[in-house]
Amino acid sequence: MLVQIDGVGVLARTLLRCAASVAAPYRDAVLAVVGDLLEDIAVRTASAPAVGTDTPATIERRRGGSAANVAAAAASIGGAVRFIGRVGLDPLGAQLVADLAATGVDVRAQHVGRTGSVIVLVSGDGERTMLPDRAAAIELRDVDPSWLDGVTWLHVPAYSLLSEPVGSTSMKLISAVRASGGRVSVDVSSVAVVEAFGLVEFVSLLDAIAPDVVFANDPESGLVPLGRPWITVVKHGADPVVVDIPGGSELLSVVVSPLPGVADTTGAGDSFAAGYIVATMAGGSVLDAVGHGIRQAAALLTARVARPPR
Repeated sequence: MLVQIDGVGVLARTLLRCAASVAAPYRDAVLAVVGDLLEDIAVRTASAPAVGTDTPATIERRRGGSAANVAAAAASIGGAVRFIGRVGLDPLGAQLVADLAATGVDVRAQHVGRTGSVIVLVSGDGERTMLPDRAAAIELRDVDPSWLDGVTWLHVPAYSLLSEPVGSTSMKLISAVRASGGRVSVDVSSVAVVEAFGLVEFVSLLDAIAPDVVFANDPESGLVPLGRPWITVVKHGADPVVVDIPGGSELLSVVVSPLPGVADTTGAGDSFAAGYIVATMAGGSVLDAVGHGIRQAAALLTARVARPPR
């Protein structure tokens, strides 16, 4: 059974609760995010690229990477957030680390090799297609154990689980956080990456991790079986967010308020995850967390003013 809840009411209640609660318990906790810190090269066109000739486009370079996006969004809410990853030993890597640190994130980064980039093709309706070259990001290994000092929640995008050696490194970090009583969340991140890894193998990996929360978007939702002993949060863009809670007989559906004129959806899911995690760490309920996630995603999307290609 599906129980639908008005997201506007949830948001109003969440804003009141989180404004008071984030300042207290969340400041005594540390969220760590392990994974990519990359350069996004966003290419936005009004129509599909014409093969063999020119297509007008707006091109923007900005800090990216799912893990870095989550860390920055969580830091914008307040509290202690740590990023763990690897960038290249190059000016771009140094620039990205400085930019992320400027958002209030405690950046723990190895500097080896070449910094990765992602070309993000953004269509007229705001949907995006990624062409990643993760370079140094997938080479994370031999993390200093002190980088996990005080960590009470570890967030791991699937990008950080399904490549090597970063995958084995992330599993060690998960084990360490679990051993200290911390919580873990996983974002499915990419249909293509999961399918290349193997769906059966991915589900087995999730079972082994037993995360507290799994985040997925609409296309990714079919990769995560329901009825597992974790909370599954599925984002459907402008349609309601659906939540499966272990032991519950009903799925929760939280309505999302419409956002006209969205120009680029890149990072919206990461902002949602950050909002959800921060609200949960602050003692909020699942509904509070979903409402805060919706708010954070909306804040990111509305900040991107649509610009016509030059």
